[in-house]
Amino acid sequence: MTQPAIETFHRNDARMLDTAEGVLVALRRYSPADAFAEILETARQHRVPALSLARALVELAGAEPPVDAVDGSAAAARSAWGHLLARPADVPAPA
Repeated sequence: MTQPAIETFHRNDARMLDTAEGVLVALRRYSPADAFAEILETARQHRVPALSLARALVELAGAEPPVDAVDGSAAAARSAWGHLLARPADVPAPA
């Protein structure tokens, strides 16, 4: 029996939030609850949907740069967490 599309959609959303929480748990040594709270607060501050921001954070942590969604979630993720994910090539050499 196949899963209804809406149930699959919600499960994928939950996985995305879990993955984004995991990124913050690893980067900041947060509890999952604190990571979730930071995602919600950052979404509120930047006025973007929390799920879209979570997706942008996961993309930012991955090998590919995040796609800048219409809502600005990729820019918000870079602003909030980009410094934590800077790779050596992204960091300017000291003057």
